[in-house]
Amino acid sequence: MSGLYVPSSERDDDVDSEDVLLVRRCLKKDERAHRELLSKYKRAVYNLAWRMVGNEEDAKDVTQEAFIRAFKSLATFDQGRPFRSWLFRIATNLCIDHLRRRKPGVHSLDAMRAMNEDGWRTADIEDESPGPDVRHEMAEQRRMLEGLVQTLPPRYRVVILLRHGRELSYNEIAEVLKVPVGTVKARIHRAHNLLRSSLEEELAKHKQQQGEGA
Repeated sequence: MSGLYVPSSERDDDVDSEDVLLVRRCLKKDERAHRELLSKYKRAVYNLAWRMVGNEEDAKDVTQEAFIRAFKSLATFDQGRPFRSWLFRIATNLCIDHLRRRKPGVHSLDAMRAMNEDGWRTADIEDESPGPDVRHEMAEQRRMLEGLVQTLPPRYRVVILLRHGRELSYNEIAEVLKVPVGTVKARIHRAHNLLRSSLEEELAKHKQQQGEGA
């Protein structure tokens, strides 16, 4: 998505040996290992859920349920695959199920504005010291973009969040969603086009409102 996202570097998809050891300890009923896995991934799962469902309480519920399901089915986990991808798949499926159950409504651009602590990375303006007006415009574009992600259909929203929010590689996203890498790339491309079009419309409206208020 030209001019909006800083491209993420591709990650090595090797299995995390630390995770494998923790999983094996969990299978031996090691409570400390459960806490360590929870501590390692709770924030990442919660951030993903928050951006998917757009609601703090629902995100907490999804996060809790994701770990409950993961720990209950840990014996079925293939230790030759990344634990992170497996856990994100559980959380993603829960988020999609939640969105399907939720009544359709108007998505507010304010729904994502509080989520800046671990938010989207945007490309820097070439000027190393942008003035207040430029910084304000950049912030407005970021807030608009974050809100517009909420309006995407779930299948496109999730690939954007996994790619740009969690910085997963195409292969990792394919592992999470259980779809071919080509499908992941196609959905990301489609999501970028939808976001670009929507952002251009919002910016045009914003400029028109500013002109009318001048």
